[in-house]
Amino acid sequence: MTWSIENRPALVTGATSGIGTVVARELAKAGARVTIAARNPEKGSATASAIAAATGADVDVLDVDLSSLASVRDAALRFAATHDDLAVLVNNAGIVVGKRSQSPDGFELTFATNHLGPFLLTHMLTGLLTGPLPSRVINTSSVAHTYAKEGILFDDLGFDDRRYKFMEVYGHSKLANILHVAELNHRFGDDGVTAAAVHPGVVRTGLGSGGDSTVVRIAYTLGGRWMRTPEQGADTIVWLASGPSIDLSEGIYFEDRAPSKSTRHARDMDQAHRLWSVSEEMTDDRRQTTDDR
Repeated sequence: MTWSIENRPALVTGATSGIGTVVARELAKAGARVTIAARNPEKGSATASAIAAATGADVDVLDVDLSSLASVRDAALRFAATHDDLAVLVNNAGIVVGKRSQSPDGFELTFATNHLGPFLLTHMLTGLLTGPLPSRVINTSSVAHTYAKEGILFDDLGFDDRRYKFMEVYGHSKLANILHVAELNHRFGDDGVTAAAVHPGVVRTGLGSGGDSTVVRIAYTLGGRWMRTPEQGADTIVWLASGPSIDLSEGIYFEDRAPSKSTRHARDMDQAHRLWSVSEEMTDDRRQTTDDR
């Protein structure tokens, strides 16, 4: 079946700034019916209006806080109530914080926001993704997944028993993003779902500005001159979302429109299987999908 996103729904998280805004704008230009997921409703409305003005397309807003499982559940049910299809889901939202913090559900905040929230959102929208038409799921990961040198720390997902190093914690969540798409392909590839992860490069966005650590903010400020623009960072995501086909034969982790090298942990399907099961338990969502609506 020929792939096209024209007049089909696309949902982009983290779309009120940086890479996400560019992805949403470019998908709208390509004819997709775009919904941007936003934690801040006012920023979401302003971004949607700006994209609509630039493209002439209608853009919807889905209010959601990915760090809160209750918020994700509510948002997924609201989206499913008004859609019977989902062509593209771009799990782009992410944070990096400089010191240990907890999500509203009591999980380590980085892992909760960067993995558990996107996992739950994707899981609850499975019924839309596995419809009669093919679909694509794209997770914004990072070369920072290389900081997870021991793989997924199943016995210490919250980094409670070791020193909290923010790049290690962030990299751990980015490894989870890759393993998530690996398991999506395993479980739903035969149902028309194609999933990939992307390293967008080191992009000049607000990722570090919202952290609670001076170290994080300084690192992003000093690195600014070498950082990519949001347009450059978004390019591979847009290419994967709108291109005629995705070849996963050489890998599911992409950079600059080509498969890229990942760690052995990112290619470990045993870890992918286990992470899926653990994530289901943590989100308590084994029976709550949009198939049940």
